[in-house]
Amino acid sequence: MEGYGGPLARRLEAVGSCLESEGVASREVFLRLVDKTPREEYGDYGFPLMRFAGGRDLEGVLSKVKDCVEALGVNGVSLSIHRGFLNLKFNEDIIGGEAISLYEKGWRVDVIKVGGAEAKNIVVEHTSANPVHPLHIGHARNASLGDTLARMLEARGHRVVRRYYVNDVGRQMAVVVYGFKMLNTTPRDVAATLKTKVDHAIGWVYALTHTAVDFALARKNMIEEDLNLLASTLARLRERGSPELADKIIGAVLSLEDPEAEVSKIMLRYEMGLEPEKSLVRSIAEAALEGFRETLEKLGVEFDYWDWESDIVWSGLLAGVLNELSRSGFTKVHKGTVALDTAAVIRDVVEGDSVLRESIKLPRGFEVPPMVLYRSDGTTLYWTRDIAYSIYKFQHSKADRVINVVAVEQKLPQLQIRLALAAIGRVREAANMIHYEYEMVNLPGRAMSGRRGEYVTLDELLEEAEARAFYEVKARNPDLEEETARNIARKVAAGAIRFSLVQPGALKPLTFDTAKVLNFEENTGPYLQYTHARASNILEKHGPIKYELANPKTYSEPLRRNILITALAYPMISAKAADELRPEDLAAYLLKLADIFNKWYQKDSVIHEKDPGAREAKATLVKLVKDTLSSGLTLLGVTPLERM
Repeated sequence: MEGYGGPLARRLEAVGSCLESEGVASREVFLRLVDKTPREEYGDYGFPLMRFAGGRDLEGVLSKVKDCVEALGVNGVSLSIHRGFLNLKFNEDIIGGEAISLYEKGWRVDVIKVGGAEAKNIVVEHTSANPVHPLHIGHARNASLGDTLARMLEARGHRVVRRYYVNDVGRQMAVVVYGFKMLNTTPRDVAATLKTKVDHAIGWVYALTHTAVDFALARKNMIEEDLNLLASTLARLRERGSPELADKIIGAVLSLEDPEAEVSKIMLRYEMGLEPEKSLVRSIAEAALEGFRETLEKLGVEFDYWDWESDIVWSGLLAGVLNELSRSGFTKVHKGTVALDTAAVIRDVVEGDSVLRESIKLPRGFEVPPMVLYRSDGTTLYWTRDIAYSIYKFQHSKADRVINVVAVEQKLPQLQIRLALAAIGRVREAANMIHYEYEMVNLPGRAMSGRRGEYVTLDELLEEAEARAFYEVKARNPDLEEETARNIARKVAAGAIRFSLVQPGALKPLTFDTAKVLNFEENTGPYLQYTHARASNILEKHGPIKYELANPKTYSEPLRRNILITALAYPMISAKAADELRPEDLAAYLLKLADIFNKWYQKDSVIHEKDPGAREAKATLVKLVKDTLSSGLTLLGVTPLERM
């Protein structure tokens, strides 16, 4: 029975099917739009019937839908019309009794599964941080959103592949390689000297080298203001790491006439797959990824594939794509180099394809600038390489849909990539590639810059969150063994960070505050974990539930009824959140359920209930809430805890 929607879903699906058979609205439309009513007296759920009735008599439609629902053998739901809405009210005795019976047979609340042809192959590519510095809070938001989407879609019944794109081709990687060449040592040796993680050491070398190269350029061009600022940054980085190693990099960079030419040389030779650059870049990138994996593991984030940008280049796929673009008739010379004529693609391809036009949804009057394909030195740009990688993702995973979790600032390149796919006849790929945008995360009073070494690493934030969580856990459980408390604190810290980065919605800018995200009392991941632990504690004290004694008539009490109706909505709400890629809706629902439960359990004791029928019915409610929170938290990447 896993994945079965349960008593509430069965009745909603029946009403939706009857509306469809009457030609009013499809079942899918009904299930997408039906929602909780704003006022209790209207019923439990409402659907805007007038909008779809096409002028038909609403009472006549209501009568036919009622007859249809009855013919399907579905009871426990009453239908009425109010102000053009079809309202549904559930009989708590009937649906509560059905829930108890289901639990007795081994049912557990879960996401409704798609079946057959509705189950798709979906690629979710996320995080994909450049291997030149450690992960920070911005990467954590990308990872949290991407992993949550993958979990939700997988729970919905889709076949999901998680991919990480290793950006090892391009200037940033060439800069950090240049730094290590000047040092003539390895990332692990630098990490040992600095007494830090290897990805942190790489970040220090990258920032120092980048700033030194920029200082040399500013000195050459006599830009006094930039020189002062860059000199200050070099001094800060020197003292923060190893002065001896810093002086070695700075001295080597400033001794050259044109250090930028050295960086460009590394970049070009690596793109061509030449040694020693090939082995050097790979070794540094691998070391950075080692650090990334360690950090991501703390957040519960894993990948099925780590795709190297260089492999896409060296495989010939990029060259093939560039050849297709050159023969497409959609390229032109722009600012002295070859570019995709995006305006022509929109006019000749997108506008003539209704599916593609609806998928891309270009804003009216918006002009997409040409997409430059090459630098002046002949190397490709990251968005050019992303065209080839997009094709690879579809081909390698036999994907029906590809979701790219990429910051909102990449909106234009993501659009241009889809237009490039359309230009070479990859219309299916262009129509089924989704840019899942998210806004950046700020830290109070801090500006972040990877190339200047100005960031707070995700490792540091996890450590701070764990320390705060440990204090809270010990304050609530002073007798808890330290190792147990630390294990709980690690899960609380990771859950707090993940939940805080997903809950507001991807397009809401965030200012991250560790103290606020660790609040145990309201609107946080720890609050939900604490509620789950409370439910677990009640069930542990109660012992095994005797479902045969549970009396569903006791669910008529308003708070119990509210919990029953709210919790049984989970299979539909989680399914809808997955379909619409809106994890924030799932987060909001879980918080609402937790609020109702916490308001109820203190007033209406389960353990001290004298009536056996009421006690077992209430214990079933507690289990329903616990199971719902457990499933929902797992989808959000937050560990459900039995004790806090």
